[in-house]
Amino acid sequence: MGRRILNKYPQIQKIFFAPDSKFYRAFRHRDFRMLWLGAFFSFMGSWVQNVGQGYLVYDLTGSMEKLALISFCSMLPVTFLGPFAGSIVDLMNKKALLIWTQILLALSSLFLAVASYYQFVRLEHLVVVSLLNGLISCLEMPARQTAMSATVPKEDLSVAVPFMGMTFNLARVIGPAVGGFLLAWLGVAACYLVNALSFLALIFAGLSIRADLRPIADRLSPILDLIQEGYLYTMREPRLKILFLLETGISLLSLFYLPQLPALAKDVLGLDKQGLGGVYLAVGLGAFSALLLTTKMSELHVRGLLIRSAVTVMALGLLTLSVIQNVPLAFFILFLLGMSNVIVFNTCNVLFQVIAPEHLRGRVLSMHIWALSGVGPFGVYPFGWLAEKAGLATALQVSGVFTFILAIWAWTRKVKLESQ
Repeated sequence: MGRRILNKYPQIQKIFFAPDSKFYRAFRHRDFRMLWLGAFFSFMGSWVQNVGQGYLVYDLTGSMEKLALISFCSMLPVTFLGPFAGSIVDLMNKKALLIWTQILLALSSLFLAVASYYQFVRLEHLVVVSLLNGLISCLEMPARQTAMSATVPKEDLSVAVPFMGMTFNLARVIGPAVGGFLLAWLGVAACYLVNALSFLALIFAGLSIRADLRPIADRLSPILDLIQEGYLYTMREPRLKILFLLETGISLLSLFYLPQLPALAKDVLGLDKQGLGGVYLAVGLGAFSALLLTTKMSELHVRGLLIRSAVTVMALGLLTLSVIQNVPLAFFILFLLGMSNVIVFNTCNVLFQVIAPEHLRGRVLSMHIWALSGVGPFGVYPFGWLAEKAGLATALQVSGVFTFILAIWAWTRKVKLESQ
């Protein structure tokens, strides 16, 4: 049956099963397939929970500052432990680490599912769980990234990374739609329960991986020396230095709007629970489109142009979002913001993995993860406070102006942001 379909539609066979196709080069590796499926289902559950939790926080508090606070708490551990995380992961068995972090994350979501169902959940519970999950994620993120790098040979890594990034962003498309439906019909507890169950997929994937995920770093090296080595390599490699500073600026200045989506949906656009799912869906569709674009252009040596253009679109999108109330137009702007965010961070992720030597990859990736999440709290919370005091429109305008300045800086740097 499958063979007849392929013979009838040769273009499908060319795209997915030709030996030189990007899809075939990545998915011919069994371990990569297992990790991809596990990550996809896990991320989908996480996006279902994001919709429910955003609604819950805003319903409990009615405060944009509290929305920012929960996001602040989830990222704060990365701020202090992120630079250490890659070095610690390099010293540990990534397979065991991946499995145990998923178990702990599942238990935290299960607790919130029970607390929501029996209606004893409070903001304090969400704060504590966000801090704990952020702490666990400090190890989980570099463990998953370096595990992925071990599932494909280096010559296929540049095409495999965008496909792995597709798990998160495809989940951003499906998860919010499912989350909005579950939130409207079954309530917040169902969103938390689905996320708790979704971690089973990545646990199973971790158990199934055959690649060697044992420690690769020298256990005799002091941990601070390992951290310093990763930091110095990032700062001395001109391409990685520019990418690191650019990611840091975006995390600090440009991403505060994401925790504010529940407030935007309810107060600005006048949407209900399912409408909130649509807001997340618009961002997710943009993110998924970015993955298709970056995957298709992965070997065209235009990554620098993509990154700089995306930062510019991000700035214009934030400024436009601050002055509109039309729902379809707002959804289009959110689509562009989701696309530009992912173009920047996914392209940087590819370059960090390809440029870094294998023995330094974990600790260099931790610099990328720290830039993505570690500095975020110091942008998310102040902008959330500004939105609470001066209005969401004002906060979006300030963010857009700073992001535009960052875009100008990116265009004036002469370093070619490519892997070759």
